[in-house]
Amino acid sequence: MEFRNDNLFTFFALKRSGHHAVMVWLAYHFNLPIFVLNNIKPYTDPFLTSGFNNNWGKGSDWLVYVEDVEQIRNVHKHCLMLSVQDFNITSLADGRDFIWERQRTVGESLRFFNILILRDPFNMLVSRWHKPGLIPKLIDDSEILDMWEIYAEEYLGITNYIKSKIAINYNLWFSSIDYRKKLSAQFGLDFTDTGLNVVPKTAGGTGSSFDRTSYDGRGNQMKVLERWKVCQQDQRFCEAFRERNRLANLYRKIFPHDSEIEAFMQAIGI
Repeated sequence: MEFRNDNLFTFFALKRSGHHAVMVWLAYHFNLPIFVLNNIKPYTDPFLTSGFNNNWGKGSDWLVYVEDVEQIRNVHKHCLMLSVQDFNITSLADGRDFIWERQRTVGESLRFFNILILRDPFNMLVSRWHKPGLIPKLIDDSEILDMWEIYAEEYLGITNYIKSKIAINYNLWFSSIDYRKKLSAQFGLDFTDTGLNVVPKTAGGTGSSFDRTSYDGRGNQMKVLERWKVCQQDQRFCEAFRERNRLANLYRKIFPHDSEIEAFMQAIGI
């Protein structure tokens, strides 16, 4: 069998979960070029539904910007990354391959990894509210947090919709070099933190919801684990999490103890 891709990484994440940062960090483990199809739509041709193609800014020195995806479809790739965002993973239970006509569209892969990335729900929701271009009042908080619970149960292994997955705790990835070293080993790669401080521009050049790309080169200095504090007194924020006991229990099982978040949860009765 001929393999078109040496390594295929497929990321499943909710938007504003820090998955682009993790993708950049992982990409720096490989030599150029790295091929990225972002925010693909499941059960379609990824090359035709990608939100952008290799475009964390045309100035990115580690990505090749491609105007015509057909130029790269059949090229042999050392590393191909796909990201799936805000996808209800329970639909994977039907057994279909979410990459439509895999052999024809992305080709076979020598090594492939399915990766689920989970950020804590408090910082994730606030970051979604502050993302440029979105109007917070149009964001369905309940729907997002329902989906977060689905991803959290998948992270814990309570469900297994994503087969042979590596689950990444974004909070730990950001804060612990030992955790990042363990992840590199899981992927069978020699550890490097070169990509840690890169802030990807993402679509539209927005970067971080709060800092945009101003922290590029020093990304580990961003307060990504404290975004929630700007809304902790906000009525809408409190109501979004009130009576979410299931979410609170899942959060406590997954993330390191944070006394301030714990005090917030107890204050609203979860």
